[in-house]
Amino acid sequence: MLNIKSIWNIEIRKLLRRKDVWIMLTMLGIPSLYSIGVFFNSSVVVFSGDEKEYAFSFFVNMFNFVNMIFIYFFILSLIAARTLGGEIENKSILLYTQRMNDRKKIYKAKVLSTIAIFTLMCVVFFIVSILMFYLFAIHREDIISSEFIIKDELLTLLLWFLSMYFIYLFTICFSTMLSSFFKTNTAVIIFSIVFIIFIFISKFPAVKYFSFQYYVSELGEIDFADTSKALPLFLANLGLVSIYSFICNFIGIKQFERRDL
Repeated sequence: MLNIKSIWNIEIRKLLRRKDVWIMLTMLGIPSLYSIGVFFNSSVVVFSGDEKEYAFSFFVNMFNFVNMIFIYFFILSLIAARTLGGEIENKSILLYTQRMNDRKKIYKAKVLSTIAIFTLMCVVFFIVSILMFYLFAIHREDIISSEFIIKDELLTLLLWFLSMYFIYLFTICFSTMLSSFFKTNTAVIIFSIVFIIFIFISKFPAVKYFSFQYYVSELGEIDFADTSKALPLFLANLGLVSIYSFICNFIGIKQFERRDL
């Protein structure tokens, strides 16, 4: 008899065999190429800042670089939408529903497995970033420090990273919800439009507080040693993403439970 753990394990194995998941890992090229560019003093790599870069700040800044490239949100949306919507379209979802009556657990297992895979990608991204930093970038002593962390800046950098990470979790929840209503391609297009709207409204005073991108941008602009400003911004972003994700999961589960498969 299937349970949420066994479905999660099956989904993890299926995700690891999918091409779009491996395409997502091209984000590892960003810290790799940047580090090599710094090492060779390439004109393509532009460094701006009064302080020297150190290992943990390099990782977070590289992740922010990824965050600014929409294609990775698009790919993750496609991964999430195909995980549920793709199986609804090709009827392979029946392999679960015929052996397990609780569709809510099937939905949860698919969302959690996608989150787990993306979290694993973040861990790999961290390892690659630190490795490339100490292999290449560290040789530029004029702009690079050999320190791993600076204690006063650690909390703010960590909160900044988590705020960006939460946006990807929302991407998974929102795209999975959309795939319970629409075909995969339609779900991804709708996600893209809504996501661009969130970025757009982050620039307008009256509605910017409803955009998670506003809080991420603000965290990137403050003094990293000033945790008194970082924590309220992080908590506001966490609350916003949590509300959005809860609504998406609630609607997605209800739709999946009553959908005719």
